[in-house]
Amino acid sequence: MKKLFILALTCMLALTMVACGGNGGNDTPDTNTVKSVTLATDTDLISMDTSLATDGTSFIALTLCMAGLAELDANGTPMPDLATWTVSEDGLNYEFKIREDAKWSNGTPVTAYDFEYSWNRLINPDTAADYAFLIETCYITEFKAVDAATFQVTMSQPCDFFLALCAFPSLFPLNQEYVESQGDQYALSVDNMIYCGPYVMTEWNQNDHYSFAKNADFYNAAASEMEEITFRYIQGQSAVLEYESGNIDFVKLTSELIDTYSSNEGFNKKLAGYLWYLSLYQPVEELANENVRAAIFYAIDRETIADKVLKDGSVAAEGIVPVGFAFHNGVDYRETQGKVCEFNLDLAKEYYAKGAAELGHDVTLELLYEDSDVSKNVAAYIQKCLQDAGFTITMKCEPKKTRLSDMQNGDYQVALHRWGPDYADPQTYIDLFTTNASNNYGKYHSEEYDATVWEAEFGASAANSDARWNLMLEAEKILLGDYAVVPVYQNGETNLINPKLSGIEFHAGGVDNYRHMKLAK
Repeated sequence: MKKLFILALTCMLALTMVACGGNGGNDTPDTNTVKSVTLATDTDLISMDTSLATDGTSFIALTLCMAGLAELDANGTPMPDLATWTVSEDGLNYEFKIREDAKWSNGTPVTAYDFEYSWNRLINPDTAADYAFLIETCYITEFKAVDAATFQVTMSQPCDFFLALCAFPSLFPLNQEYVESQGDQYALSVDNMIYCGPYVMTEWNQNDHYSFAKNADFYNAAASEMEEITFRYIQGQSAVLEYESGNIDFVKLTSELIDTYSSNEGFNKKLAGYLWYLSLYQPVEELANENVRAAIFYAIDRETIADKVLKDGSVAAEGIVPVGFAFHNGVDYRETQGKVCEFNLDLAKEYYAKGAAELGHDVTLELLYEDSDVSKNVAAYIQKCLQDAGFTITMKCEPKKTRLSDMQNGDYQVALHRWGPDYADPQTYIDLFTTNASNNYGKYHSEEYDATVWEAEFGASAANSDARWNLMLEAEKILLGDYAVVPVYQNGETNLINPKLSGIEFHAGGVDNYRHMKLAK
């Protein structure tokens, strides 16, 4: 989005499974299911603070133990969760009624004041939340608790994806009394949190695992089949061996393991909505040079990265907005726009020569990437691509949390970065690169780009779906015409999934739902 949402998912565990929907309110125990499940994750959990979390791994954890006004169903449609709602005919006024049986895990009721406090905390500059932009993105002019049971939201213009965003963790409620009693320790451990979702967090051991137990006091507890859910931070061959031993029910395969396990009963390959790209920090002298950026843009062999390095169902990026993600009048955004980036090594060499001549020296850059096996493999091939074009590339590998911190602080040159969509609209990507966007880590600035995006979102064209869509297309052309970022690939995933495991709902826009997992005996 405009500045982030996430997801990087990074969405770590995207599974295509049919939602079981729990027991449908029937409290009769299901004796044919196992009550605990363990899943491998290739990125460690970063934050359990709904106001501060920015990555897919954290969002998935938060949706297990927290809840919002809405929940996305298996098809990505927003359904009532902690509230029901009514909408005015003009689409500008929403009134949410909080469930009478919604409560926090410390026994206090969930109220409209908890949403008012959470949203105010999100947009408070002192919080420094990357997702503060969500309120503006939804055109919200006012939100308030009328009383304990009634939460009202007013907008300057209709927002089709607002209810879907009500299922996003950044807009979940927070209990003010509890949060403020914990001070700067809030959400740093299981001893500093309370929950309003179907699970409670029972363990959080950094760099190892984190676990959840069923919340018997959740209003819809009967719909949650699993009594215990554990995520283990383990990847590669080690994770596969644990899967084969029956100790893990899900594992993401790295490229070198895909062919070996392609005939396994649990083999599953899918295309996700995440977009990996190179973020270029333009305050760096070399990256302020357009010819240098163009050389990077054309040097990346995206097809080889997707088909030979990853081999996991990923596809070469055609632009900054993924394929099969956003549609207008039934037509895919990418089909309308076409391919806006390409591999051309000869052209990359030409641009490199021009850039080096303008700078008066050869160009050496540092490539920052995270320490997952997938990122290591992709980064190594990107280094080769850039060196083939004439660059000297040094490498810097860090844990994801550190990488994100360095990017936020401007302590990098070129970074391999991922964005996970918060909702199924191109705006979630186009928003990222406006001048003041919190996720515009590369400090790209274009008055033309800013004006185009502003007109699409807030100008006279915002209420005209055709005009708005065309402006989003134009904005992408401006962004990539300036070589501001370098799209690399759209994330695919190849997993080994216990054939008896079902019920995880994958969402192309938003956070995957792990509440309804079911593991047959």
